Amino acid sequence: MPLVLALLLTQAPASQATALAKARRWNELLVEFEAQRPSSLSKKDRATIAKAFTAACEATEGDDPSLAQATGERAVALEPTAAALACAGAAAVHNRQPAAAEELLRRGLTSFPKDGRFPLELARLFYMEQDDAQALALVARIGSKSPQFAEATELKAKLVRRGGMRADAAPAGDAAPRRGGGPALTGGGVTGLGYESSVDGEGRRVRQNAFFRFRYFSGQRDFGQRAEYEGQVQESLEEARRGARRVLGVSREGALDVILYSREEFSLHFGGTWAAMIAGFYGDNAIRMNDSATLSDKTQRTLVHEYVHAVVDELAGFQRGAVPIWLNEGLAEYVEHEYAGEDGPAPQYVDALASRAQAGKLPSLAAMRSGALIAQANPVLAYAYAHLAVRLMVQRSSVPAVLKFIEALGRGAPFEKTFEQIVGKELSAFDEELRQSLGKH
Repeated sequence: MPLVLALLLTQAPASQATALAKARRWNELLVEFEAQRPSSLSKKDRATIAKAFTAACEATEGDDPSLAQATGERAVALEPTAAALACAGAAAVHNRQPAAAEELLRRGLTSFPKDGRFPLELARLFYMEQDDAQALALVARIGSKSPQFAEATELKAKLVRRGGMRADAAPAGDAAPRRGGGPALTGGGVTGLGYESSVDGEGRRVRQNAFFRFRYFSGQRDFGQRAEYEGQVQESLEEARRGARRVLGVSREGALDVILYSREEFSLHFGGTWAAMIAGFYGDNAIRMNDSATLSDKTQRTLVHEYVHAVVDELAGFQRGAVPIWLNEGLAEYVEHEYAGEDGPAPQYVDALASRAQAGKLPSLAAMRSGALIAQANPVLAYAYAHLAVRLMVQRSSVPAVLKFIEALGRGAPFEKTFEQIVGKELSAFDEELRQSLGKH
């Protein structure tokens, strides 16, 4: 250990933090104080250490938004000053963490209503997400005497040009309304949208917020590599939640475990055969992802697919077996393809199903009620067939009607009678309609 750093680490906590900040040793500052409990410090020491973390956030925001967000969030946990909240929120925007950014900036807006940085940064966030109504409501809060007025006026002009709105079209009120689908914000921790870090009993890194709790073995990653990976995971999880919600109109309300394995770790836990066959699975209220040392488009699609299973499980009241496998897998396939902008299964799979329909070799949906589709003789075609069944259900009713059907099944409603009420015909007749549609392909 360098002599200078060794000397720094022998100082009292507040003096040590100040010295590390003065030396611009931002990584060492975070490592040394990341696990420090605010309650173990005096009020004066919390303020001093928070000031050092705020300085770290402001110094790294432009070059290293992951480090800036981590140090900014730490400053907020110690003492939520306007400077700490503003920097942490802006860093989260730059770090592509919109949920965390919104929580931090809204907290700042509530605590410091006259500080123009918070409505301006929130408006910029909503502008990027094309939520122009909320962005306009926020810029309308920034008065002419505010230091942010010129920037707010420029952003307002962009919003008006993009949306073809009149400049006075912003709704009135003290703040923009909250978007639906999330919990009430509490200023951080596992009940909020921002993530907290810890280590579990097996030595895995844990990051959690109100929606997700993901775990992985950090291996030999240094802080920078770890922060970059965790930022990518957080972005992917939030994208899966938003993507599924765009199709379904609902998202999971309770927290969801996501366990990330390398291919070797997945093989060790579940066997080499499964590791070679599947990209992940949902079970026991957790998503387990295979080959997640790096994230890819395939990983993202798998997350969306498995997230739908988690939503279905919650909608059905966690009544295992209440929802038929073909409906559960078919809905996940339907959402995954809609998310990816695809009309349905690949043409070669539809052609193969059409050939089987003409030969009378398609299984009935009743026969696909239980048993994993991945274990069938041709799982790719089984998933495609389930997808087409759900797509036909949606065409004959609607996505909300299918979700209400799942909820009813979870409450113990009889399958056949409820299916007929939703779809307009018995399952056997629906099954025949599906086969005939494929036979005419």
